[in-house]
Amino acid sequence: MHAFRHLYVHIPFCRHKCGYCDFNAYAGMDRLMPDYVDALEQELVFARERYPFQQLETVYIGGGTPSLLPAAEVSRLLEFIRRNFNIAPDAEVTLEANPASTDETKIAAWLEGGVNRLSLGVQGFDQRALAVLERKTDAAQAVRAFSLAREMGMSNVSIDLIYAVPFQSLETWLETLRRAIALSPDHVSTYCLSFEEGTLLHRRRAEGKVPEVETDLQWDQLDAACAELEAAGFRRYEVSNWSHPGFESRHNAKYWADLPFVGFGMSAHSYRDGRRWWNIDTFGGYCRAIEERGPAAAVAGERVLSPRERAEEALFTGLRRREGVDVVAFQAVHGMDVLADYATGLAAPFAAGLLERCGSRLRLTDRGVLLSNEVFQAFV
Repeated sequence: MHAFRHLYVHIPFCRHKCGYCDFNAYAGMDRLMPDYVDALEQELVFARERYPFQQLETVYIGGGTPSLLPAAEVSRLLEFIRRNFNIAPDAEVTLEANPASTDETKIAAWLEGGVNRLSLGVQGFDQRALAVLERKTDAAQAVRAFSLAREMGMSNVSIDLIYAVPFQSLETWLETLRRAIALSPDHVSTYCLSFEEGTLLHRRRAEGKVPEVETDLQWDQLDAACAELEAAGFRRYEVSNWSHPGFESRHNAKYWADLPFVGFGMSAHSYRDGRRWWNIDTFGGYCRAIEERGPAAAVAGERVLSPRERAEEALFTGLRRREGVDVVAFQAVHGMDVLADYATGLAAPFAAGLLERCGSRLRLTDRGVLLSNEVFQAFV
């Protein structure tokens, strides 16, 4: 049984729920932040006593909008984690931030609390694209937040961008990429906009208020991201993620490597040795369960994966990485000969030049990265 080295904390608060967002987040509930941190502390202590932990290599504060927490509350939470867990001196400690809720006081609290990696949700610099996404921020705020973080000593800053946004042209996307690169971030994530059921953007598309984005334009925008980021010295190490050498996300890497992680807060997920479990996904339900029945009651359900399900998930996530999957090591762990067991399904991706062998590694080609979903169908 593996011990935990990676810890995630979910902060569900937002100033405004963006139209494309399907994450578990709530707007207009700032007054409940202290109560939520109380519940988190109880759950953290319970997990520390129940589960085996080794020295933590990564801590990730995600959301929602963690930067919406007042400086006093985030300081309290970070100090509590450090007091109750053994965090490695060189651990990666990430906090997600919205430019609109990033200021000097908060950055100082983050740095004092040990945050050494900031994930800045810029999403774009074009005002029309930001309006479609319902982002209550603008390019000036993004530049100010990034510059402020750098000036105050944040040495590892990542920027998130979204492409394939309705009304976003290739030219405005190129301008977004170039403005992002000009800031000199250490890491860039580029996500293709998806219209998730239940979101405002999904409803507006169904009502004909926003258009479909042509597939050719999506490919052109992705090709542009590849060209611009590679020319600027970034290396694509995962389907949606780029970094300068040494700045790859260590926390997210564990998702792609079938490693155990533990999550805290409403809707947080955890994984260990083929078992997945998840917390209650409503704010009131999560806090009430802990208050009335104790921190163990935060868990809403669990699922134990079959050996084949676990192996297939490891294949999906492993192939997202640029280095791919070492099929010899994979067989030693999962008892599955990937090339033999999936020979029929893999024939077409190999023939189309989407997959390649490099020694013992199976990996996506450059074209395969663009068409990764088609490749993954081979394992369904």
